[in-house]
Amino acid sequence: MKKMFLYYFRRRLPAMLILMIAMAVMTIIIQSQSSYINYEQSGDYRIETAGQTNPFIYLSILLSVIVTIIPILEFSFKMKRRSVDLYYSLPIKRIKLYICKYFVGLAEFLILYIPQWLISFIWLATLPSVSNIYDMSYSIYFMLASIGYGILIYTFLTFFYSMGNTLVDGIIFMALASCFLPTLMNVMYSLILGANYSDRTFYMRWFFIYSPLFDISGKMHSNMIGGNYGDINILGIILNIALAILASIAFFFIHSEKNNAELVGDESDTIFGYKLFIPLYMVTSFKLISSSISALWVVIGLVGYLFYCIYRKSFRIKRNDIITLGVSIIIGLLIAIFV
Repeated sequence: MKKMFLYYFRRRLPAMLILMIAMAVMTIIIQSQSSYINYEQSGDYRIETAGQTNPFIYLSILLSVIVTIIPILEFSFKMKRRSVDLYYSLPIKRIKLYICKYFVGLAEFLILYIPQWLISFIWLATLPSVSNIYDMSYSIYFMLASIGYGILIYTFLTFFYSMGNTLVDGIIFMALASCFLPTLMNVMYSLILGANYSDRTFYMRWFFIYSPLFDISGKMHSNMIGGNYGDINILGIILNIALAILASIAFFFIHSEKNNAELVGDESDTIFGYKLFIPLYMVTSFKLISSSISALWVVIGLVGYLFYCIYRKSFRIKRNDIITLGVSIIIGLLIAIFV
């Protein structure tokens, strides 16, 4: 497996280096256009204070994009008949193949991200007006925290993308998996805490898979300039980390010898896909919409039907789909009206 890792890594390395350089140029441009120091005139003296620009926000956005794209680059082979026949014919167990591809993607993530952080760090550290005011040690803390959490996001998205048998299904699974915790917590806040619509909508932003990364970036920046960011949403971080760990375990457990080339382009008939997400979103979506715009409930039902059409790749969905769709609508309406 080591030889296979080195082989694929060497093949991907030139493209990754080109992409890294392009990102580095973009990072330098953004850094040069950002203002990290505010100047205030006090008599004959100019006072320098920390600015509002948070360098970690850009890095967080960049990391989010990287860990979202890499699973698509590394695991699209299983969505193409020709490539999957080639990969599955190799004299290596499929679980080892998936592990190898996973670690190649992980190496690509580090190659693309760490230089961008390093450019940002050097840029700030070599500006005397900035380094005299900023505590640069928090930049290092952010790097370690962001890489750790970035690995978890990468694993989480890799698992759900690889559950699809087509490119479209894989991307849809990634999007639905990233957003299902906020919608679920929306209903839980209503049932347990009795939160109103506006509060529940506000709370939802805590639980997206990417949210803890931006929460950490805000906290680190606040500490770096001696400010007061407030409390981090520990519950959101714990839940997302727990989901990412479960996804990593499931990824290595499910991707075994059961994978076969015959599934390419077929229905993505996995429990970790449409079978889970469509009923979940159907039930929670009714509660997401305020009762004042309940006319949109019809739209929710139509969207649910549309997703089943995408799932079955036909406008004629199965009887079990119709039953699940109907039960989900009923449960969603009952929660929306009476809870």
